[in-house]
Amino acid sequence: MLPLFSDYPSLDAVRAECGRCVACTLSAGRTQTVFGAGSAQAHLMLIGHGPSLTDDQTGLPYSGPAGDLLDTALTQAGLRRDEVWITNLHKCIATKMNKQTGRAEQRPPHVEEIAACAPWLEQEILWVQPRVLVAIGGPAAQVLLGKEFQLTVQRGRWQTGPHGLPTLGIVQPTYLKRLNEHDRPAAVQGWRDLVADLRRAAERAAQPD
Repeated sequence: MLPLFSDYPSLDAVRAECGRCVACTLSAGRTQTVFGAGSAQAHLMLIGHGPSLTDDQTGLPYSGPAGDLLDTALTQAGLRRDEVWITNLHKCIATKMNKQTGRAEQRPPHVEEIAACAPWLEQEILWVQPRVLVAIGGPAAQVLLGKEFQLTVQRGRWQTGPHGLPTLGIVQPTYLKRLNEHDRPAAVQGWRDLVADLRRAAERAAQPD
């Protein structure tokens, strides 16, 4: 069990306070914060990079096309969304203005924006008490495991993550969808690896402490 040192009385209280967060400039451009969702007793926590434009509207992580792909991978690995905890490194959409279209577009978060949101992820880990972490995509894995992490080399290999928790870095499902457009064999194998990694994470999370 992880030590539970929190200034909040419950995970719901953390969620509510996160919704009022103005620790960085991302708060000015969000529709709402996108807190984690799933089972608060989950043994397996999946951590992505940040909310999508769809997530910003729904308030739920991985609720758009990327979420559909992730749900498919989870199902094939013998998992359900409602039995894991899914969240992101930062809880507000990061956008930039496209000068040609005049519309907001998603962008990668800055280092200071991720740092400002780190306390919320910390609280999620403390309250959910997962046994295993899964970092979705290289950027998320590098924040959790260190900048030296290379997804192409270390994907699917157990690493030591926050609080000493066993952590896997896995491929972002949307990357495989893009890859399929010009290299279908590699995308097919990548999908098999993704499902296998999720299955291994689930098996390890199911082991007793």
